Amino acid sequence: MADLYSIMYTLETSGVYQYFLPFLLIFVILFAILEKTYIFGKNPDNSTKTSINLVVAIIISLFLIVQTDLIMFMFAYLSRMAMFIVMGIMFMLVVAMFFGTKGNQKFEGFGMAAGVIIAIVALLWSLSSSTYGAAFPYWFYISESTISAILLIAVLVIVIGLVAKSSKPPQNIKIPYRA
Repeated sequence: MADLYSIMYTLETSGVYQYFLPFLLIFVILFAILEKTYIFGKNPDNSTKTSINLVVAIIISLFLIVQTDLIMFMFAYLSRMAMFIVMGIMFMLVVAMFFGTKGNQKFEGFGMAAGVIIAIVALLWSLSSSTYGAAFPYWFYISESTISAILLIAVLVIVIGLVAKSSKPPQNIKIPYRA
């Protein structure tokens, strides 16, 4: 009897994840780009040259599959992006629980602040590797160079914000009309 674990293991050992899925992803994206951009021109009836686009997309996809470094980069990037997308959606759901709408009345103030605080705590807890959130993964720790870069960016944002705020003219000043 085949269970899900053995099916997934069979797919993994047969190279479906390492070769077929990256090939399929690259092929579909490249073929769609070629179909939309008309790089190889149009047929006399104003349709795309699908057969040429198909062959070119297959050849380029097969060339890229040979590059194992590129495939490993795709695995790492796509898995991290999927994780951050799920975490972002969960963050928005937690905030929406406290800052939703009830009819035409919007909840503001304490509900919004509580929702954001709870969502941030839940996000940090979900990033931790232990059960109670005491330890964080190795990639979560920030190095000194990263801290200095973040501080530099924060100072630049604050300075730009102060300059932009002070350059705006006051809104409530009325200039008397002189004839």
